[in-house]
Amino acid sequence: MPRLLINPGTPSTWEIQLRPGANSLGRGGANDFTIDHPSVSTSHCQILLDNGAAIIRDLGSTNGTYVNRAPVKEAPLQPGHTIHLGGVEIMYQGDGPASATVTEAQALPPPPLPTAGTIRIASGPSPIARAISVTPSAPPAIPGHATAISVTPSAPAAVPTSATGSGKCKFHPKTAGRYFCGKCRLFFCELCITSRSTPAGPAKKSCRQCGTEVTPVKVQIERTDKISFFSRLPGAFIYPALGSGVFVLIVCTIVTFGLRFIGGGWISLVATVAFYGYLFSFMQNIIHSTASGDNEMPGWPSFDDLGGCFLRFAAAAVISFGVPIALSIMTIFSEEPGMGSTLLIPSWIFGALYFPMALLAVAMKDTPLAVNPLVVLPAIFKAPVEYIVTVILMGIILALYNSGDPLIHAIFPRGLTTHNMAKLFGFLATWAFWLFFQLYLLAVNMRILGLLYVSKKRKFGWFEH
Repeated sequence: MPRLLINPGTPSTWEIQLRPGANSLGRGGANDFTIDHPSVSTSHCQILLDNGAAIIRDLGSTNGTYVNRAPVKEAPLQPGHTIHLGGVEIMYQGDGPASATVTEAQALPPPPLPTAGTIRIASGPSPIARAISVTPSAPPAIPGHATAISVTPSAPAAVPTSATGSGKCKFHPKTAGRYFCGKCRLFFCELCITSRSTPAGPAKKSCRQCGTEVTPVKVQIERTDKISFFSRLPGAFIYPALGSGVFVLIVCTIVTFGLRFIGGGWISLVATVAFYGYLFSFMQNIIHSTASGDNEMPGWPSFDDLGGCFLRFAAAAVISFGVPIALSIMTIFSEEPGMGSTLLIPSWIFGALYFPMALLAVAMKDTPLAVNPLVVLPAIFKAPVEYIVTVILMGIILALYNSGDPLIHAIFPRGLTTHNMAKLFGFLATWAFWLFFQLYLLAVNMRILGLLYVSKKRKFGWFEH
């Protein structure tokens, strides 16, 4: 089937195997294929495959869809076309082997025929070999003509299955090698081999290092959700410090600090919406990145849909805690104990259990409709042990998350209204540091939610078609 090479020619190249029909691409988890990059819109484009023809269609993306550097709304694709979705470069390629972990190598192409004897095709200790026996036939009837020979292949040697984790491209470790060089004994991806056209028949592909013709290998899709939730859990606490995570946290701290600092009238309301929208975008980025298998923090969130992010976050919060909040108000204004006070504590407990999965569903499906109990409750019961552990850890982290503000106000009771410049700068510095620490805790929480999804996504079945 046709496929896409993401970031071609770079060490971070990876592939998407397209399917017949519509293939949706975007940053949101509801797409058929997720491209986690700030410049890619939540639902960016579609690629339609029908009877060998491919058409790309923009879905109203913010940064546009480009084919060979030209902006398009809908355009046909040919092998070799370059696509740009925001800042992500993609190459469209025609039919080829599926992309995945290499599990078995096929026999090498037949070599030039010898004149006599038995030979064994092998290069050093190469795992790919085949023995053939050669027996000359009767002498030629016409002198000067070449001797005719018959070649009888013996039983092929068993081709061993490669070990787990082997078969990656020599120069692109994140990409499966789909060709094997018998001389170098290395696997290579499509970008790392040379293709030469021939007058008749398919193009010959050879190794760029030694010039030997390479062999296509059979590949098999590797299941990415065979990951133990509990074995990956400790790494969630160092996850925000990996890669450029600290820098991302610093930038997000500056943005959220500025949004919190704005105040007064309608500006305060707009800033509140922007603040919580940006926080949700920050959380959604981490969940999507984790679901894609990345082990480092993604870049800082974009500002293209803060209103929508706020609505999605608000939907998860209102559906989870709307009933206990309403019962709390009824209890405050009621003169006598009633049904509201009886159900108050159970409703808060139910909301606390419901909210994490609702947040995960909304983030992955990128729609507030994902808070539907028909989506959330079955998912909770499909991973009860892992989910209870997730809720407990999130509760502890959120308690720590909310403990700093009272302490800061106790140390600096006048806050921004103080007339002492030293105390003012001390308050601002402490506030900024605590906000940085809060974002660290938030990143840990979202990483845990993402790991829950990765380990149980087949059971959840949210994107099964």
